[in-house]
Amino acid sequence: MHILVLPNAFKGALSAVQTARTLQRALARKHTVRAFPLSDGGDGFMDFFAALDPQAKKITVRAKNAFLKTKQTSFLLLHDGETAVVETARICGLGSAKKEELDPMGASSYGVGQVILKAVQAGAKTIYVGLGGVACNDGGAGMAAACGARLLDKDGHEIALGAEPLLHLKRVDLSAVKTRFKSVRLFAVADVTNPLLGPKSSAKVFGPQKGASAAQVKRLDRAMACWAKAVQAASGRDIAHTPSTAAAGAIAAGLYGCLGAKLILGADFLFQKAHLEKQFDWADLILTTEGKLDRQTFYGKAPLAVLKLAKKHHKPVLFICGQLEENALRRQPFAPAQIAVLTDFAPDSATCMRHTARFLRLACKNI
Repeated sequence: MHILVLPNAFKGALSAVQTARTLQRALARKHTVRAFPLSDGGDGFMDFFAALDPQAKKITVRAKNAFLKTKQTSFLLLHDGETAVVETARICGLGSAKKEELDPMGASSYGVGQVILKAVQAGAKTIYVGLGGVACNDGGAGMAAACGARLLDKDGHEIALGAEPLLHLKRVDLSAVKTRFKSVRLFAVADVTNPLLGPKSSAKVFGPQKGASAAQVKRLDRAMACWAKAVQAASGRDIAHTPSTAAAGAIAAGLYGCLGAKLILGADFLFQKAHLEKQFDWADLILTTEGKLDRQTFYGKAPLAVLKLAKKHHKPVLFICGQLEENALRRQPFAPAQIAVLTDFAPDSATCMRHTARFLRLACKNI
């Protein structure tokens, strides 16, 4: 059997590259396998580009993480020397954060701005910013501040970093940003289609996974409303209702509103970039993965692109996930018919997280 393996990362356990390698080895004993690690803008975004451009250089830098601690991180400079790839999950990622560290009201995207500036200093004229898997929900305000934006309260004083201080935001000054990025093209590669505000806002849908309580979700929504109002006054861009502005703790909103980035949906963009659709005719079975199959999967994540193309080409799909939210499958036209849940093979979820590769191999034994 010909099996096309298109895995997304198991956040906090296995990268998409590691997952692809594990599945290829496990399945190749009985089947012909082609494996291509995926990213929708979140975890694995740099790995995806590195696979497409083996001559790309990984540039190591230091920048602040979501909790404003300076850490080592990196970005990718493609072989043309003028195109950079920045992955927000590597800078202020949720997967590397400890539960006791989570601080949804104080966490910041400042480090993302630091890395973007370092990419510009390295000669980048075009920058793809992969969005997803972050521990902050500040609307990209910290990122914008690092890039030169001035965020001011009613007295004209600069506010502190984090989401909470945005409740006191009255004005945004983008003059330095416009000068600094005048000749730079930015693309915000989003992993979801949700807008910043509304019933499926960044705070309501993604705030709880960053540690936000019900009360904090409401405060985050109010903070994002203040941010949206000030950014629209400064740039004329509506970050409140534009699709995908909720991506990566709404860093997408800051990139779009303050830096003039073009918003693109990561899964569709990366599938086209790697010409993956042509592989579907070859395959007898499509296999895709994600750490948790839930409602967020159907908001534009990479596995959704796989499911759509499989349906288009009339190919069966096996979806392997770490955890399953069964309610998420109701009334979903692209819900997979065959699902393997790794926690069914493990004694508990903690063991499953620690030994994901082992349980992936177990799941493959029946294929």
